[in-house]
Amino acid sequence: MPKPKTTKADKKETQYRVRIRMYRQGLGDCFLLTFPKGTGEPAQVMIDCGVVLGTEKPNVVMTKVAQHISNETKGKVDALVITHEHWDHLSGFTKAQAQAVFEKMQFGELWMAWTEKDGQPLAEQLRKDREAKQAAARAAKERLAKSKAKGAKERAQRMNAVLEFFGAAKGKDGKEGGEGAEGTAGALAFLKRKIANQRTFEPGGTPFTIPGVEGVRVFVLGPPMDAQMLGSTDPRQGEGYGLAVKSMSLASAFAAGLGIEERSGDRELAQPFAASFRRAIPTQPGDLYCRPKNDWRRIDADWLAVGERLALQLDRDTNNTSLVLAFELMDTQEVLLFVGDAQAGNWRSWEALKWKVKNKDGENVEVSAFDLLERTIFYKVGHHGSHNATLREKGLGKMKNPELVAMIPVDEKVAHDVKNWKHMPLPALRDQLKKQCAAFIQADTNRVEGVKPGTKRIESKPLYFDCFL
Repeated sequence: MPKPKTTKADKKETQYRVRIRMYRQGLGDCFLLTFPKGTGEPAQVMIDCGVVLGTEKPNVVMTKVAQHISNETKGKVDALVITHEHWDHLSGFTKAQAQAVFEKMQFGELWMAWTEKDGQPLAEQLRKDREAKQAAARAAKERLAKSKAKGAKERAQRMNAVLEFFGAAKGKDGKEGGEGAEGTAGALAFLKRKIANQRTFEPGGTPFTIPGVEGVRVFVLGPPMDAQMLGSTDPRQGEGYGLAVKSMSLASAFAAGLGIEERSGDRELAQPFAASFRRAIPTQPGDLYCRPKNDWRRIDADWLAVGERLALQLDRDTNNTSLVLAFELMDTQEVLLFVGDAQAGNWRSWEALKWKVKNKDGENVEVSAFDLLERTIFYKVGHHGSHNATLREKGLGKMKNPELVAMIPVDEKVAHDVKNWKHMPLPALRDQLKKQCAAFIQADTNRVEGVKPGTKRIESKPLYFDCFL
């Protein structure tokens, strides 16, 4: 791919502490952070690489992005960050998209959340729970798709749209989504095979540095190591920017009711009607309930409609396991905040975090998560600007730096017209970002908005946006 043309402004501005590149592949995350070193090539930190299902020609789009990253980094990335296991953050690493390009590249380290650590008890339990929810939700979706009940197929379609976050409907291995090699699990397995130096991080641990880079340290804020916080995915009343909803845990009931739970007693308890009312065939000539032509009137399968909530819960729970990183530029104490798709419980957990570190003058100081938020100069807006991924007072309200830049990796046309997510990005959140930020950038536009949009070194290219700090 030919390199972008260099402008006069580019030639004048040769010095920067970090260049933040947001790729514009569609509805999905892919960022490249470039940190100059004292000598030699700059250090490259890549964060996620995916695009949502429903994107037109995703293999072409993601191969273009991957090849551009390869050219830009000369085939070497110092650290690859995978925030969480969702298709719009991982799809680029699948065989169906750009795995062939990444296979030829070198990656120094793979950074992941503690939830990917083998042998960690809570991590193992979370994986089991996720697998159970996936199996139950997919089974419910299949039942609804076959049902003739009013609205069943529409519910199945909505469920499928959520389950697609774990991958294509069915891969070449015959397995669905995250269960197969063609899904998110396969993409992550490829990276784990390829990159020998793997690191998993817990919140509140000792801040660490980027290999070969001086004056930058990284704080880990999330995900929390608390099951209750992880399960808390939506903002409470007044905590976010609207549209708060409740979620519920139904995996066990669904597994039992759908016959994928081993214990027959659980299967019986999960049924909506007693056995005496569940007749497979008519017992009398006048019994119309089970006749095939009246199938659409039956309510036996209506409880499966709650499977939508189960699928949404699965989606949100996975978002809440996002690795959250704050990169501190130590000379100015400014912070770059990357939250993945972290939702409410992940954000709330940061309030308890504190670190004892040395400042640039070598003095011992205590740093809190709120300190980092107040010094944030760049914010990667969580979950494509969704209602449940940016808290108000204890989130964006803490980011008081007058030079704050915010970027949303989103494609409204795909979100609204293809996925039917009419509130992505949430208008109230976007309006607040425009009022509060010096510069605000949405990936699918060529506009730089905000309070002082012309004061930041931001450049727009067809394939990416650059922000120089």
